[in-house]
Amino acid sequence: MKKTIFLLFLLASIPAFSQIALATNIGKLRVGGGVGLGFGNNDYFALSVNPNIGYMLTPQLEGGLTLGYQYSKWANVKSNLFGVGPYLTLYPVEGLFLRSRYEYFTGNYKTKGNSESISRDENALWLGGGYGSTGKVAFYAGAEYNVLWKKEKSMFSNGFRPIVGVSVGF
Repeated sequence: MKKTIFLLFLLASIPAFSQIALATNIGKLRVGGGVGLGFGNNDYFALSVNPNIGYMLTPQLEGGLTLGYQYSKWANVKSNLFGVGPYLTLYPVEGLFLRSRYEYFTGNYKTKGNSESISRDENALWLGGGYGSTGKVAFYAGAEYNVLWKKEKSMFSNGFRPIVGVSVGF
């Protein structure tokens, strides 16, 4: 009986130990980000660049800062948008992550034939998650939803956004 209990305890502790060992071997500093490209109706085109820098606060929790730039054009409108904000990413089990990110966006858009550009500001609180590989170079993919999104007031067409990126540990 003692051998069975000891064996069960040993088997249950191996996954926890391996997660801690894996997280500490990749380094505490994480640098990464994503690049986005979009096409759609009305000659819609978008290009975005979103670098980030993070620090492993614990083996399962990363905190950091994200920056972003997005250029988009459609029909008779061109837009430039900048974003900045902090984020937290939780890795509850190997391969999965949960993320919360606040971003403040500011930018402008200009309509064809109008020499004035119109400035816009917006706050966003993105909550989401997905799958990510582990190691010094990690790839991730998932989705986020902006819980502050309101159709009538937002500069975004909807509150959902896919996330795809890469990060490197140091």
